[in-house]
Amino acid sequence: MNRRTGIAVGTTAALAVTALSVVAATHGGSAGHDRAEDQGVILAEGNDRYPSRTARDWVTYADHAVVVTAVDDRAVEPDTGDPDNPEGESGPIMRKVTLRVDKVLWSKDKPAHAAPSTFQWDAFGWHQAEDGGRVEMSGAHEPRIEPGHTYVMALQWQAPRCPAGDEPIPGEWRGLGGESSTIPYDHEVLGQGEFEGETQSGASAEESALPSADPNFGLRDELAGQKADALAAKLSQTTPGTPESAEPAADPCE
Repeated sequence: MNRRTGIAVGTTAALAVTALSVVAATHGGSAGHDRAEDQGVILAEGNDRYPSRTARDWVTYADHAVVVTAVDDRAVEPDTGDPDNPEGESGPIMRKVTLRVDKVLWSKDKPAHAAPSTFQWDAFGWHQAEDGGRVEMSGAHEPRIEPGHTYVMALQWQAPRCPAGDEPIPGEWRGLGGESSTIPYDHEVLGQGEFEGETQSGASAEESALPSADPNFGLRDELAGQKADALAAKLSQTTPGTPESAEPAADPCE
């Protein structure tokens, strides 16, 4: 059982996470970055951008469902010019992850863009303490997105935005929400692979899947242990609902 201690951090604009709270979990994580092993992984709780728990959610809000492999990542170092944190002393350190699209499982009738072959992904990296020490960080109930692992993702194209008084924000591929729109998929088994910074087997994913009567039951629970073709078939047979706006209206670029 994970022993968790709550701490508070600021809002992370890169992931559109609001009312962000963080809990420190004592489970271990994957290799690839220096970490104080005795501190485990920091887990951040946040709000999803759009509903993503069901197949209906995916076909309503996503442009594509794809199989991707994380091939590289890099830290996005703190901005020391930030007046709220001039020295970049503490808080979340994000990562840019390069994802390769291995297969397109499903696409809506008129997607905003064709599915990409590769794209960049904003992901949690570490939580940096005031002394400069870093502990790996992940969203709670979702993969951390680590190089060498494969995932199934619901992708939505976010058009370029030009907020008044700020630098333009280029268009980018984003998920619907952290908790349910990304599913581990190592060795072609849904639920198997990296999750919250740990690597789990397909069997353990099936064992931990929520029962269908649980209000939080979702696609990851329903399809645990199966191949992505089962998800593709389900999406192709599902009728979209009426989209509801879950984010403030974007500032369009002229």
